[in-house]
Amino acid sequence: MAKQFIYLLLIIAAFISCEKIYIPDLDNVDDLLVVEAILVSGKEQNDIYLYKTLNFNSKYKTYPAVTGAKIKLVDDLGKTIDLTEKSAGTYRLNGLLDNKRSYYLSIELDDDTYISEIQTVPAIPSIDSIYGAFDTRTITSGAADSDEDIFTKTGLQIFTDIYYDGKLNHYRFSGQKILQFKDYYSVPFMGTTIKKPIYCWRTYSLSGTFNIAGPPEYSSEKDIKKHRLEFFNQNYYELIADTQDFAGWIYIIDQYGITEAAHEYYSDLKNQLEAEGKIFDPIYVQVEGNITCSNNPEKVVLGNFEIASHKQYRYLLKYYNKKTTFSIRTISEFHDIPSAGNIKNTPPDFWEY
Repeated sequence: MAKQFIYLLLIIAAFISCEKIYIPDLDNVDDLLVVEAILVSGKEQNDIYLYKTLNFNSKYKTYPAVTGAKIKLVDDLGKTIDLTEKSAGTYRLNGLLDNKRSYYLSIELDDDTYISEIQTVPAIPSIDSIYGAFDTRTITSGAADSDEDIFTKTGLQIFTDIYYDGKLNHYRFSGQKILQFKDYYSVPFMGTTIKKPIYCWRTYSLSGTFNIAGPPEYSSEKDIKKHRLEFFNQNYYELIADTQDFAGWIYIIDQYGITEAAHEYYSDLKNQLEAEGKIFDPIYVQVEGNITCSNNPEKVVLGNFEIASHKQYRYLLKYYNKKTTFSIRTISEFHDIPSAGNIKNTPPDFWEY
């Protein structure tokens, strides 16, 4: 609404002043280099992606990959590691990071050299507690221009507490949730039929854009309390048929330890991406990363260089439609889980009860 009002004022001003309306040439905007560089300590292989932005009216749907760059990771002792281009625009770093060292990224491309700020390797993150409570969430559809575009859902909200240990205090969360449910098929048995189970599962992405956590702003408090993680719709029959049985969620949490600067970067991105259609939208500005062109500081480069630590957790969540009881249990064995599938009679190895 606020944006539309501003646009209306600009149009009225143009007519009153009888000036020629300026139409920007959006097709001639320079392609900008984008660097997607997130290195995770503890991983044997990390990939960095280079691509270019597209003009506003471009006919292409995918961002063009940037090939032929020379990328190096340089530590605080001057040791360099060359990355190899595994595919168009994808550059691979082999080997583990040394958690006692700090690093910066060097990219040579088309006679330009891009240098990142120095990043340290964060400590391994941890979660002190996971718990839940039934809650009601308001959900908007589209721009929410009418009451029909706004509705509520009741579900299980998962929270976490993280106490400050003097080392790490900023985090990013991702993961996935796997819906377990059972279907049935009939087989003949002694002149009649009996039902046999089909063990089914389906993977869903987590909601929201960037789930980041840090200490409260404008406070001396360092502990993170009751941070919202994922919301699980209580009415699972929106996802399965009423002839099928809900068998719980396998909830996979990937927790990343990040720096305060990376937390601010994600916070700015989140504010921009989630602002559309709200009355008090933040002003749209270019989110500044930590990579600059050393031989031409005025040249714009998008993206950020980040080193993160990582730890994964898995839980089984069970609850019942229209009831207020639930359970959360830690899963100790980690199995590779296909994104979706079904197996007759015998549950897969990763199935949780």
